[in-house]
Amino acid sequence: MPEIKGWCPGAFAPMPSGDGLLIRAKSVGSRMSAEQAQEIARIAEACGNGLIDLSQRAQLQLRGVSEATLAEAMRRLKAIGMLAPNADAERVTNVIASPLAGLAPSAFDANAMAATLADALQRDAALRALPPKFLFLLDDGGPLSLAEVDADIRIEAEAPGEVGVRIAGVCDRAVIVPANDALSVALRFARAFVELRDRHANAFKRVRALVEALGADALPDAAGLSMRVSNETRAPAPRAHIFGAQRCGAVAFAGVGAPFGRWRADELAAVADFARRDGTGELRLTPWRALLMITPHEYGARRIVARARDRDLITCAEDARLSVIACPGAPECPQAVAETRAHVMDLAPLAQKIGGADGVGLHLSGCAKGCARQSASPITLLACAEGFDLIENGGADGAPRLRALSLEAVMRELAVRAAGRPQ
Repeated sequence: MPEIKGWCPGAFAPMPSGDGLLIRAKSVGSRMSAEQAQEIARIAEACGNGLIDLSQRAQLQLRGVSEATLAEAMRRLKAIGMLAPNADAERVTNVIASPLAGLAPSAFDANAMAATLADALQRDAALRALPPKFLFLLDDGGPLSLAEVDADIRIEAEAPGEVGVRIAGVCDRAVIVPANDALSVALRFARAFVELRDRHANAFKRVRALVEALGADALPDAAGLSMRVSNETRAPAPRAHIFGAQRCGAVAFAGVGAPFGRWRADELAAVADFARRDGTGELRLTPWRALLMITPHEYGARRIVARARDRDLITCAEDARLSVIACPGAPECPQAVAETRAHVMDLAPLAQKIGGADGVGLHLSGCAKGCARQSASPITLLACAEGFDLIENGGADGAPRLRALSLEAVMRELAVRAAGRPQ
């Protein structure tokens, strides 16, 4: 059984991995300047191994940092405003905001609210007891819904002038308040979670676990809040609206991804340069492991897409590489039983044919933690000493239908399933 790590990698709390230390360039909100992105690329080259991961929490993580280069990496991250004030602040400031905040009509400015929330989290000593993976989500109701992102406390647009503050595990109710009161409600939920968790010997690492154990009313009752019926109605953002040249209000953007969110330093530097030359000099981070380069018009977005395509980056929703999700695997992850990405290009065309509603057909996991994808996939391959165990319509913790398959056997199983799908 793999050991469950108790933190997300940060600069103050780097995570050891098979290729060195993994640290995070701490971002609050979705906005990042081209200059910040280019400096992160330079830091990755100078202090790490030149590889940068864009995580499911819309954060950039630098790989291969050493003990000797960690201090220099932190100094340079601080200089561009991407280092938390201290270890406590880094640990509790986990906020994801609408990728296109402020660029189209919305219920509130998610990036401005994210900054205010981060400040409140960092100033409140009681909230330092929040678990390190506790996540706040701010969805302003604009383009590119965050509906599929799992978070502990969600602030989401409701009716005009109102927002709903929701908690994980309770999908049919919310505290409905004016947007200006949303942060106060979210922080009351967070403090109540800390109190309940303390009463139960810190047994709950996430809100969903608390709700499952104590019921849907435990947290609102502890916070002194009243929830009312409010069904979630936002659909996840279609991939076709994320990648390629897109309109957004009075501006446009170019959505570009790297396979599995793994960017080389030169690739990140290049798209940052595209954003500076053909765009507004601004990038947006997303939980779909794509970067959005904001442009004044669609012509600039199309130019960026063409240049990114020349670098073999992902620029359209039909790219087969989007059909496969794979963790870093061995040797990068010490807990992985085997490598996971060596044969992805062989598997991707078949995975595309069996893709689910979100387009993902295959999840490759180096261990049963399933870090790269918590939800079910049509096929999940779990690395084992003899090859891969195959799980149907489940996650990495599911019961295998077939065990110890070779790559050739995996290909045959995927081909059978692909042949049975209507085209």
